[in-house]
Amino acid sequence: MRILAKLFASFFILIIISLSVIFVLLHTRYSTQVFTALITPILPGTLTAEQVDYHWQRPLHLTLTQPNYQYGHQHWQANTARVQFSVERWSHLQWVRIDGLSLDLTDRAITSLDMLPATLTIGRVLFNDLSLQGQGWQAQQVSAQLDDWHKGQAPLGSVRGRAQWEAKQVDWHGLQASRLLVDATPALNGWQFRGVSFEWQGAAISAQGHWQPGALALTQLTLSDVIIDGEDTYQRVSNALLQWPHTTTLTIDRTDIRQLSAETEQFSVNGLTLSAEHITIAPKTPWWQQPKLRASFNADYIRWHTQTWDQPLGDIERRGESWVINQLTSQWQEGFVGLSGHFSKRHWQIDKLQANNLTLSHAMLSPLMEALPEWPETLFIDDVSLKHNQWLALSPQFPIKISGIDVNGRALQLSPFKQWRLTDGSLTASASHASINQHWLAEPYLRLDAVQGKLTLQQLLLGFPDGQLAVSGTWDLSAPSQPWSLLVDGLQIPLSVYQDWFDWPLPLTGFHDIEAKWSGLAADRESFNVGLNGEMDITFLDAKTHADSDTNWATQISAWLQPPSPKKDKQQTFPFETLSIDADRGQLTGALQGETRLSIQWPIYRTDAPRIR
Repeated sequence: MRILAKLFASFFILIIISLSVIFVLLHTRYSTQVFTALITPILPGTLTAEQVDYHWQRPLHLTLTQPNYQYGHQHWQANTARVQFSVERWSHLQWVRIDGLSLDLTDRAITSLDMLPATLTIGRVLFNDLSLQGQGWQAQQVSAQLDDWHKGQAPLGSVRGRAQWEAKQVDWHGLQASRLLVDATPALNGWQFRGVSFEWQGAAISAQGHWQPGALALTQLTLSDVIIDGEDTYQRVSNALLQWPHTTTLTIDRTDIRQLSAETEQFSVNGLTLSAEHITIAPKTPWWQQPKLRASFNADYIRWHTQTWDQPLGDIERRGESWVINQLTSQWQEGFVGLSGHFSKRHWQIDKLQANNLTLSHAMLSPLMEALPEWPETLFIDDVSLKHNQWLALSPQFPIKISGIDVNGRALQLSPFKQWRLTDGSLTASASHASINQHWLAEPYLRLDAVQGKLTLQQLLLGFPDGQLAVSGTWDLSAPSQPWSLLVDGLQIPLSVYQDWFDWPLPLTGFHDIEAKWSGLAADRESFNVGLNGEMDITFLDAKTHADSDTNWATQISAWLQPPSPKKDKQQTFPFETLSIDADRGQLTGALQGETRLSIQWPIYRTDAPRIR
């Protein structure tokens, strides 16, 4: 027993002496060699250092200068590494700090820490001047603080406390960001981001949220002073966004964009401020399908192709299958437009439509109409108000200019039946003046009423320079046969309007008075021809035409109605003073009376040309 005690005492003394020798050597110029000799047998791979610093006043602290570690295909080198050991257990380090480390995280060189024991824990891991290289991205001058690190079974271990990152420069697929800050804590199956912020081209971007595999949920996203200053920048942003994982769903509870400006070939915006809630971007789902979106915005201007909207203001949201526009207004074409309503694929409900002081044309509206989705099955307009507008269609073949257009409508319902038709509501329209293919009109006026498909033309007034035309009528779209009626009363109407407006082959000039009363069916061409009834009386005033003096009038008038149009001859007075026509179920009979008399027989249900004699 005494021998065993002596052996144990000798072994203990030997250990004390060995530790003392090592302790002394670590304070000499041989500290590096001593450290290498001690660490090599117990650490997988090869660890070397240019210098090892140790001091008895900090017995649990060790500093390595230019440490170099190799294990298999992995090679790590840093400027300095500092380790603070723990007195509690050898498998726990109080903290580790590494400066000047470069890590390659590309697919060709997957970093792993599997050489470390699974029981190893570190109270805090600090990185300074860290460089990271990934597939399509890199980060420079990175600092990090990772609390409560555990090796466990994960290749790189896991952080169970707070993780803070700072990067001076980040390149993400061509986008250069700076001053990246990340503050996060681990959560169930992912990370809780307490704060993420960075700068890009002078813009400040910040976010908070939660990440787990397959889902990134942001509670707040803020972008300030973003500038996309050209097509190249736009393409870089687009290409970077394409790197978003196609299996990950992004949700944003609230996003705020402050003073965003962008300039591309087809689109530009200046001073955009936007607030949006409940944004969802899911795999294989179009970005505009937002089941719970609510957004409001304003801007200095928005330009799309050749269209520019000044001071746009909007408030929109998604309810079920409908888009709800609570407010959408803008200055456009030196005027003002406003819209509110509910819009779904099958039904549009416009609560209010406003347009004031606009100058419009087909060329101007065509790109907007083409950009709209498919037209709905039904269209409702509760209130439409168009004030002081102008329409231009300056085609050489049929020029139109209408100025001072005012339109008011209430409770309108339009339905597509081959073309759009008013089936309910009340509509009035007027203008200060108009020029339609060389004919000047003063204060044209229109009033329409519709109830359940029964359309009533209360009044159509066209004021010509020397006369006026008044038209009224009905059209029952709800009945299969679509019965209609029309009353016409006009004084001093130019005869040339028939050819100039409707391309009817009547080469007449001068004026005429007209009274007409017609009725019939409009379900199709056949029912129109068979069901036409009514009467018409016309008085010609100073009527003239181009005619061949060697051809009788019956032949010439018949030729007007037969294509091709007859050759124009010398102008002469039209020798008739009146025209009267009666219609009875498609059988037209009438007479032209004046210097001579001609009778007209025209069964329109049977032939396309009348018989005149």
